[in-house]
Amino acid sequence: MEISEQLKSIRKEKCLTQQELANQLEVSTATIASVENGSRDMPKALMKSLVKKFGIDANWLLTGEGEMFKQGKEAESAVAVSTPKIPILRQKVSCGPGQSWESEDNIESYIEPLSPLPCLSGRNVYAFRASGVSMIGLGIQDGDVVFFDGSSDQRTRDGIYVFGFAGDAYCKLLRFEPLENKVMVYSVQKPDLREAELVRTIDADSNEFHIFGRVLAWLHENTVFRT
Repeated sequence: MEISEQLKSIRKEKCLTQQELANQLEVSTATIASVENGSRDMPKALMKSLVKKFGIDANWLLTGEGEMFKQGKEAESAVAVSTPKIPILRQKVSCGPGQSWESEDNIESYIEPLSPLPCLSGRNVYAFRASGVSMIGLGIQDGDVVFFDGSSDQRTRDGIYVFGFAGDAYCKLLRFEPLENKVMVYSVQKPDLREAELVRTIDADSNEFHIFGRVLAWLHENTVFRT
């Protein structure tokens, strides 16, 4: 296996884009791209950063043999540094003009990253504690911790989202009507999505409506479920 493939494997394991990986390692995106496409060798400084920051096994990085991650306390220390805790959003949020929903005032608490799912350890991942049983048809129950992608540039396509409306935060199925500039909000109390119940229609340009992020997974009784 070429070292370019090792770098791709690390990035995919961490669920990072080339730019996000470059930012974490303090190198240019062009450096990551050129190593991945095989047009340049991996700089020694980059190797050292991967080993130190992510707990990558140096022998695996050079040869592709063995395990990707080092074992023992050294590896645990590296993982702790590279995977900060995930903030949990409050049920009540303030995100009016000039305000950010990511401020500490809107954070209820923090949860440790989930090692079985590296995608839930990225810097754009947030969480929300579900309230009620309006999404029980999809398996999301009262009190479950729902993880969502808080990237600001995500596309809005039909799916499960965490969003704010009139100062409250919700987890619901959203369907978008771009021609009418409307967002249809559904509760799902049965597994068959055809039986989803329309509970509200929102003007997509409403100042009271704000999408926090698309749901990635949720935690129920120590078991992780993915969308």
